[in-house]
Amino acid sequence: MAVGLPLVGLAVVAAVFGFRGQGGGSGSQQEEAAWLSPGPVRFIEARLSHPAADRYRPYHAAARGSGALASGPSLQALAQLEAKGDLRGLAAAYLGRGAPELAASYLQQAEDSPEVFNDRAVLALTDGDAAEAIAQLDKALQHAPRSAQALWNRGLALRELELWTLSAQAFEAVATLGEPGWADEARTRAQEMRERLRREQQDWNDAFQAGVALVLDKGTVSTEQLRERPDLYRLYLYDAIRAAPDGQRLKELWPVAETLDAHFGGSVLRDALRWAEARDFQRRGPLAELYRSYVFQSKTVPGGTPAYLGQLRAAGELDLLLGTLVFAREVDKDLDDYARLAARTRDPWFQLAAEHERAKVALARGELLEAEQLLLSAMRLCQDGKQLYRCGALQGTLGEVYRQLWRLPEASRSTRQALVWQRRAGFWGAEIDRMLSLGQLARLQGQAGLARALLDEALARVPGDCATRHFVRANDALALLEEMRISEARAAMREALECGGVQSLSGGMTLAELARLSPDPSQDGKLLEGLEALDRAGKLSPGRHAVALHIEGRFLIEQDSSRGEELLRRSIEEANRLPKASAEAKEARALTYASLLSLAGKAGQWPQALALFAEEAGDTLPARCLLAAAVDRERTLVVAYGPDGQLHGYYDESRRQPLSADARGVVPEALVAPLRACEQVSVLARPPLHGRARLLPDDLAWRYLVLPASRTPPPALPAQRLVVKDVEAPAALELPRLGAWEPVGTGIHVLSGADATPAHVLEAMTRATEIEIHAHGLINPTLSDASLIVLSPEQGGRYALTAAEVRAHRLEGAPLVTLAACRAAHTGLQVHEPFSLPAAFIEAGARTVLAATVDIPDAEAGPFFLAVQERIRSGQTAAAALRDVRMEWLRRDPESWARSVLVFE
Repeated sequence: MAVGLPLVGLAVVAAVFGFRGQGGGSGSQQEEAAWLSPGPVRFIEARLSHPAADRYRPYHAAARGSGALASGPSLQALAQLEAKGDLRGLAAAYLGRGAPELAASYLQQAEDSPEVFNDRAVLALTDGDAAEAIAQLDKALQHAPRSAQALWNRGLALRELELWTLSAQAFEAVATLGEPGWADEARTRAQEMRERLRREQQDWNDAFQAGVALVLDKGTVSTEQLRERPDLYRLYLYDAIRAAPDGQRLKELWPVAETLDAHFGGSVLRDALRWAEARDFQRRGPLAELYRSYVFQSKTVPGGTPAYLGQLRAAGELDLLLGTLVFAREVDKDLDDYARLAARTRDPWFQLAAEHERAKVALARGELLEAEQLLLSAMRLCQDGKQLYRCGALQGTLGEVYRQLWRLPEASRSTRQALVWQRRAGFWGAEIDRMLSLGQLARLQGQAGLARALLDEALARVPGDCATRHFVRANDALALLEEMRISEARAAMREALECGGVQSLSGGMTLAELARLSPDPSQDGKLLEGLEALDRAGKLSPGRHAVALHIEGRFLIEQDSSRGEELLRRSIEEANRLPKASAEAKEARALTYASLLSLAGKAGQWPQALALFAEEAGDTLPARCLLAAAVDRERTLVVAYGPDGQLHGYYDESRRQPLSADARGVVPEALVAPLRACEQVSVLARPPLHGRARLLPDDLAWRYLVLPASRTPPPALPAQRLVVKDVEAPAALELPRLGAWEPVGTGIHVLSGADATPAHVLEAMTRATEIEIHAHGLINPTLSDASLIVLSPEQGGRYALTAAEVRAHRLEGAPLVTLAACRAAHTGLQVHEPFSLPAAFIEAGARTVLAATVDIPDAEAGPFFLAVQERIRSGQTAAAALRDVRMEWLRRDPESWARSVLVFE
């Protein structure tokens, strides 16, 4: 919820931030420079767009806290800036004095421009939000690609994300502009970034070579090296024990085992040496030599791998057998056998490896919930924080499970944790895979700038790796396609295909779309053979196979509609046979219905289109006063029933821009007209339309349908109204306290203050017949794809009420829910289902939800929603009640936020 910022008097500002009370002048450029960039050093590392604030001075990190800050502008200078409407100048003054919260109010008012985007990025950097800074700078550079300030700040943001290569490139771009002072500092910063990366790569290469030398009996590892990368050398120690030709070599490995056991705790590594020392080396020695040549010298073993595995089993060489099964990728052929072997070692390293293998097989089979449980169970062994390599690998796979379940915030958290653990374990090489995963997740969450940065950094580190190049450029192309930048998407896809055709479903999807939007036979002809190759290679789980069928059908339907439709129907059939939790099955189903709807719309088959809407929803649709709408890239389909039951339709495929934040203009007036006689219009809108404001005119009473509807009538419960208010948000969020709100009426259960925690609110909602929540709403992709409600923190720090938690709950009282929180109706980017707080409340059992898509002024929320509630209690439909109150407010203020409040039922 938005709290109105009070006008801060200049005298108060001066007292708090040390601005001078006298002086000023005429406001010339020289004087403004003296105000906005005073002193011999600058106090902020970033560059501001205002020319007077961008005078070069060396940066001194200690300047801000040293007590040596120069005097700020005079009150007269600030007044002159305000009189000129120089919002950027005012923002620069406050940013330079360490008052970003005051600068923010001016940047919010400023009109969008490359300069304002740049300064908003500086604000984001000040708040520690490098991802938001990247997003703002991408917008600045799209309009002004040679902006020195934006390039500089991009270098800083990329540095904060530890994307050293791209950071260096950004500073190098600044250096080429040749600005006095700035160019030299930019070159220095670029050299620092490249040296940081070179040192990391060199340290990793040295460690890798030292590990191999340990195995091949060509060197040893110092105690310092062991302490720096204990997980890496533990991995190599196991192989060194396996490859040791005799007992003497095992004795030489004791210092390594002792140092590593001291780090990890216990004695498993010394136990492994004792076990190996007790073996008969007349028999073990030749087998160890074969292991060394097979695993580390890429030589074949006599008789092939099956024969060698048989020899190891017969000889009882447990450690050699475990290592060979993994190296030869034979583990999944008998998981139980591998788990038994791992258990015999009594070593958590191998027990974790066995559970990881089980989870990977479940993941490959599409058994996602089983894979999740296996991984979560295994990670109980990670609580001591010692098994960083193994536990990082588990977290990485868990991230992939969550991605396939479309639980993207959890996927991002798990993948980031995997990256942190594997960095701490010293596995620098693992960073690239994690960057690729995080880049893909950022794209799926709508963070296109962050996605491109992560993916481009991964590619810049291994520019010659074809698989990485394809993955990065195919994801780039898909992201560009989402922004309807067709020619750029074609160029990215061209580079991806240089690496041997279609190698991923994301590449296949992009190519299928581009074949329709901008055909290029030289590229498009590679689609079908690429999909066939993925299938032959066994790279398609059941869910991915359904997606592949959709891609093939989507591609062919433009050339052979009957064959394309057949494949699309097969995709739906396969998806319907898969577990409900499979997001890939949901994605295949949703994308396929989008193709079928567009096919019907293009042919003007309105009854067929309506039948497809109903089929996908799994419910019967109203035969009067209904609007059904779908947007699929450039294509728009709308069908409508008026009050007389007459069916109207509209289809268009001319869109070349992404949808705007609201849905104005999607429904043509020709289809609005027959709906004007309706008392209430029910709207069935597929993602990405569902949950957008202004789909229909303000003077119509309309509601979003969330289907399928529950067929179980709610139990008759006594009226119980729950009001959540006066929440104590976590101090770290720095949210202003909301104004006091006193509910009207009797029999009200109030949760407030420290009691208004997520757990208490969920429990209290169970049997409530009305629920009213007055709290802050946030959009935080690390916690939820939809918006979330900020409640009072629990003992463990949890404060967010998310859509996923609401969806999993049961609301027995079929309540009317009022979400008086900012952007509570914000909908996630899922293509396969509407995912938002209102949709979650409806799925949990609510009969009606009221929520807004924008920030809500604190002082206005209570009166507005109270007026709507009173009309509903008097017998009006929620849609009509909202329409009437909305029109009253719009008559007073035509720009009111009231038009962004929606009804979901």
